[in-house]
Amino acid sequence: MRHLFLPENPTPAVRAEQIRLLYSQGSTIQILGIVTALVSVSALWPVADHTLLIIWLCIMISVSLVRLGVNSKFPERSASDESLAIWGNLYIAGTFVSGVIWGMLAFLYDPSWPAPYQVILFIVYTGITAGAFNTNSSLFWAFPAFYLPPSLCLMFVMLQQSEQGFFELTALFGIYVLLMYVTTLRFHKRLTSSLKIRFNNEQLATRLEDANRNLSQLVERDELTGLHNRRSMDKFLASEWNRHHRNRLPLSLLFIDLDYFKQYNDEYGHQEGDKCLLKVANLLQKHAQRSTDMAARFGGEEFAVILPDTRESEALLIAHRIRSGLQALNIPHTGSEITDRVTMSIGVSTAIPRRLNAEESLVLAADQALYRAKDEGRDRVITGSPR
Repeated sequence: MRHLFLPENPTPAVRAEQIRLLYSQGSTIQILGIVTALVSVSALWPVADHTLLIIWLCIMISVSLVRLGVNSKFPERSASDESLAIWGNLYIAGTFVSGVIWGMLAFLYDPSWPAPYQVILFIVYTGITAGAFNTNSSLFWAFPAFYLPPSLCLMFVMLQQSEQGFFELTALFGIYVLLMYVTTLRFHKRLTSSLKIRFNNEQLATRLEDANRNLSQLVERDELTGLHNRRSMDKFLASEWNRHHRNRLPLSLLFIDLDYFKQYNDEYGHQEGDKCLLKVANLLQKHAQRSTDMAARFGGEEFAVILPDTRESEALLIAHRIRSGLQALNIPHTGSEITDRVTMSIGVSTAIPRRLNAEESLVLAADQALYRAKDEGRDRVITGSPR
């Protein structure tokens, strides 16, 4: 039963948006209020007391200017929920004060006024009520706080009149007041519902974006090491090859293979093998430290490092540092045929691309250099030049 006559309590996010909507239109409604007050005074000037009209107008303009100043400070508010609630209550208080001032205008009424001026007074009251509907009803109580004081004041003044027809006129205006309340309540509930839907859609969109991002990472990242996978590496290498072709810059590629890694898994088990691969992955990430570098795992124990804008001498230096870094890890490997520690063979190739979409030549040169390193005894760095 309560929800038939009162608004429902919105979520904090919806309430915050309702308050923001209120203040986004606040300046406009204050300026229009001043203009309406000037027009009202001008229209009633021939029949109302001039001194009272001027006093009323000065009070109205002063309050409106204060509210304009408060409205201008809203963007500088604190971002906390408590602060936003205070701003909402402040706006409601401001609309109530403005409504009371508009209500005071009714007490200037005199039944001796000619009929057109009496009609003007009713038009002013219905006009300010209708005008405030769209701007104030986003936060429900802001609208009743504004339109109820002038409406009740006018109804009170009309009930004091003894002439025939004022009671009926008061009853009709009371029906108008009730209809405005019901209309505001419906409008507010629809706005609240639409804001809920909007925030729900935004949350769904955010979740979908996060899911797509995670899916993209799964597609382009190696599940075990977190390095880029073969698919991601191929895309990056193709892009960098064409970029280096345009800029005439050297592009280097390292192919890395852990020596006798099958025997390592046989000796220590796949769980220890995975730990070893993670250590190597961390080592590669440490040395592929520029934002433009890429470390990738494209096979079981096979890795690659792409080094944009890197000459052969610089690529060789990085390769030797990676190999020395693995030696420093001192990972036991009793199944190796060359030493009792885990070692790696590295093939290095560097090229300044001369043709577009010809990165396969760089890959082939690095692959051949890697095989040479294996053939020559492993645990070494060998360079190869693309043809």
